[in-house]
Amino acid sequence: MTIVLLEALTFGLARLRDAAAEAGHRLCLLTGNRSVYGYELARLGPRDLEVVDVDTTDVPACAAVLDRIPDLAGLVNSTDTWMLPGAELAGRFGLATLGLDVARTLRDKAEVRTLLHRAGLSRAGATRVEPTAEAVTEAVAAIGVPAIVKDSAGTSSRSVWLIRDDAELDRAAREVKEATLMGAHLVAEPYFPGPVYSAETVSWEGRTRLLGVAVHLHTPEPVRREEAVAFPVAFPQPELDRLETWIGEVLGAVGFSAGVAHTEFAHTPDGPEVVEVNGRIAGAVIGEMMSRSLRENVYTAVIDAALGRRPRLLDAPLTVGRGYGMAFLHPPAPGRLAGWRGPERLPLFPGSPEFFPTAQAGDLIVHLADQRGCTALVMAEGTTAELGLHHALAAAGAVTHDMRPLD
Repeated sequence: MTIVLLEALTFGLARLRDAAAEAGHRLCLLTGNRSVYGYELARLGPRDLEVVDVDTTDVPACAAVLDRIPDLAGLVNSTDTWMLPGAELAGRFGLATLGLDVARTLRDKAEVRTLLHRAGLSRAGATRVEPTAEAVTEAVAAIGVPAIVKDSAGTSSRSVWLIRDDAELDRAAREVKEATLMGAHLVAEPYFPGPVYSAETVSWEGRTRLLGVAVHLHTPEPVRREEAVAFPVAFPQPELDRLETWIGEVLGAVGFSAGVAHTEFAHTPDGPEVVEVNGRIAGAVIGEMMSRSLRENVYTAVIDAALGRRPRLLDAPLTVGRGYGMAFLHPPAPGRLAGWRGPERLPLFPGSPEFFPTAQAGDLIVHLADQRGCTALVMAEGTTAELGLHHALAAAGAVTHDMRPLD
């Protein structure tokens, strides 16, 4: 039997291959740009994964590919961008799915905030805002500063404005008119201060298990570009228990009932506040860090959910082993990537650091304020997540970019 991937995250294909094979299935990746997966495809053979080149923004074209698969068993949709077409295709072919209504909710940050506020799980609601200077100014005046204005369906930290004063409001009001939005509107909401974490969970029929918490480190305000991640954070057990109850209520409020979720939240003085709910496994190499730390391939839960069966990860005995840290590499200035200097020195550093490129030589790197400017990741381990993070940051500091200036 075949499980289809409608695009995928940059990393995790090998783990998905292993999970599918364990379940007795093979994988087929539908992609409009296979170069995104260059690192993993170079390590997988044709027997591991079939790749079909198709315009994945064209739902009828994808449906035609699925029609030609005689033993289609499931569809994995592990990206935000393809969540809606994935739900539509799964429903059309009678495959396990969260459903189009839940997918629409998760892809609308205003709707998520509104539902959480109604359920008593957020101190504030959200305002839908048209991308005009007048609408943004009016919305921020009503909320007060500091406020966040962002794309209602944005990803990778792009099209997000932190507004703390009149100068930043004027800048946002100018820039929103030129922004390319993924959603139908902007969202304005209060800014919740505090360190940002993510709850990594697996759910089935109303039960949610917290697999662990990752911390996300960002650049200083107002850009707030993600710089590093560590897993698992060593919260005291009573606080982890409270977080598990809370995240179960959050996912229930937005209709997420089955599968793996990655929910980012700010740890404010008044308790956790959701930043965003993602109905998918975490991106970058967080899934790899989880699998190594928990000594369990967490991608088995992704495959189980795609097959419409209770994820075994809900009941598996999990013992936390090593901690892991990950650092994002961004060039200091825009340009064309020629390569990196320093990856060959990583074995000199503690924590067995590993280099994961997300870009290729020749790529044009121009968006440095968000994750589009990331060219590679460095992951390292330690006896705790804290030490793993220290090792990753130290090793990442040895890598520099070889950039060619823009024309």
